[in-house]
Amino acid sequence: MSVWKNIFALLLAFAACSESDADDAQYQRAMASAVRAASGRVLPSVVMIEIIGTSEGGQGEVEQDAPTSGAIVDVDGDVAYVIASSIVASKPAASILVVLSDGTRETAKVVARDEHRDLVLLEIKTDKPLVGLPLDHAVKRQVGQTTIAVGRYGNKGVPLISTGILSAEGRLDGIAIQTDARVSASLYGAPLVDLYGNVLGILIPAVAEGGAESSTDWYDSGVAFAIPAEVIAQKLDRLKSGQAIKKGLLGIVAKSKDPNELNTEIAAVRIRSPAEAAGIRAGDRVLSVNGIEVKRQQGIRQVLGSFDAGEVVPVKVQRAGKTIEMQVTLADTIPPLEPQRLGVIVKNNNGEPSLADVVPGSPAADSLKAGDVILKINDVVIDNADTLRRQLISAQPDEPLSLTYQRGEATEQASVVPQTIGGVIDESVPASWRREKVDPWPTTEIKLPEAANTAFYVAPKSDDGSWTDMGLLVLLLGPGDGNPEATADDWKQAAQTAGVVVCVVAPEDSSKWQPKELEVVASFAAAMTKKAAINPVAVAVASVGGVHGNDATAADSMALAAAISQSKTFFGVAVSGETRPPAVRLRENEPSASLQVMMPVENENALPTWSASIKSAGYPVVLGGKIKRLGLLDWVRLLQAI
Repeated sequence: MSVWKNIFALLLAFAACSESDADDAQYQRAMASAVRAASGRVLPSVVMIEIIGTSEGGQGEVEQDAPTSGAIVDVDGDVAYVIASSIVASKPAASILVVLSDGTRETAKVVARDEHRDLVLLEIKTDKPLVGLPLDHAVKRQVGQTTIAVGRYGNKGVPLISTGILSAEGRLDGIAIQTDARVSASLYGAPLVDLYGNVLGILIPAVAEGGAESSTDWYDSGVAFAIPAEVIAQKLDRLKSGQAIKKGLLGIVAKSKDPNELNTEIAAVRIRSPAEAAGIRAGDRVLSVNGIEVKRQQGIRQVLGSFDAGEVVPVKVQRAGKTIEMQVTLADTIPPLEPQRLGVIVKNNNGEPSLADVVPGSPAADSLKAGDVILKINDVVIDNADTLRRQLISAQPDEPLSLTYQRGEATEQASVVPQTIGGVIDESVPASWRREKVDPWPTTEIKLPEAANTAFYVAPKSDDGSWTDMGLLVLLLGPGDGNPEATADDWKQAAQTAGVVVCVVAPEDSSKWQPKELEVVASFAAAMTKKAAINPVAVAVASVGGVHGNDATAADSMALAAAISQSKTFFGVAVSGETRPPAVRLRENEPSASLQVMMPVENENALPTWSASIKSAGYPVVLGGKIKRLGLLDWVRLLQAI
């Protein structure tokens, strides 16, 4: 009897499984049908875009880039307007062709760019009956809902579909929605729709904070962004009129280095910025932006993120117990940073800015000395090293600063003209950094659980507590260029003399560096800061090409990409003047994490052409001349000088 009970139980379980499988199959069929129907609603307006441009090989031959997608958003007689992503106009093109749903190819011209949102508006003329996507109707979005990316690909422009969910709102400082659909470059410019075919947004090649080696490296990562449809509808007439749209800039420097800290105090105001013109001052605490209360610096960025240059935003601040509201007209550009330096070494990054030392020959050398405590710069109270650093990075070149400082029991003042960080390298270091005798540093292997890279470092023994405020150099080897252990040994003498820990890292693949290793390089830096007393802002990444007389390799491009994309980790990067620039999105240098770029060249004329873009983004370029290992390591440790 028990046997029959068991058989009966198995039959019931099998029936339940069969019913469950049937339900799953029915659900999948229903979902597939809904996706087809939703895609079908928008496909007549979805186009493929072919970009035919001139190659950069110098031979003048014409090549065709991989096609991408676009969407017809308005039709006026025989003129149709197509919205596409910024990659369509990312470099000069011989022609841009729009492939319609029936396979017809029409020549397009660029009408205007929305640089703030990575969009481009194209215009074509055709006698074909076309229909534009409805963008201005209200569609309620909900995180977790199904999303469908609908593009075209291939010689015949066949439909290209990818599904996912809406994973976040208000991304990229408030301008974009996020989906986990697998989105490649072929889908940039394509509409993102819901299960009813309602347009949620247009997909863009944006890079999340933290960077990537290129805007297409997020493919398959579960991260894709789209500009909401209603925002594009609001901007469409402006784009059709030929007006370029750029991001609106305010020009304030946060006091807090953590954007999510409950602190909206302003440490400095950028020179000739909208904030300065409106009367915002260092020390003000921002209460609201556009009527929205803000409690964190990230909140300020989030609200400002949706505004374009030329738009007026009310900003309410608290100053000396009073509430003041100002109308600020945002700008599309602010003069780039020209970071300045007094030449002081601060004892404690978190406490009062008491000086540990002064760099010989620096602007501060005639007025300040070890033990002094800086209290104010002009009228701005300086309560820690970060506030002092932000003031100097944002300072006006060649303008004297009024310093109030404490020496012993007395309060004194001095007028000091700071020094621009960029230009010929400063080879002076505090005398206290040179030791007559140094216990030999061991060479040790370091492994990261998430990385296969081989790496060795030289540093003081773990029980040697005599070293403080050291520097750290993460030295990248070119593919197939030597042994990390042997290279670390070669750098040991210079490292001991300079007081700089050197970590030598080889690529995972002996034939190349890979984009995925950008974060690995930063992880090695983070691991090393836990092994020695390293000043957190005296951290740099370099290649052997950063030393005079060495050729550029793939490690140089990797070092530059890592420094720019991992800006919260690295404050300096040294590469060859022959470095090939990486395909990394260049952000403006930030006062909160200012990055220096050093190359072993003797004058401005020897700099590579791409250095102009670096400078215009506010990165100081240091001319290393015939710099050797010790000079490079001294420069690394001096990154902490303010």
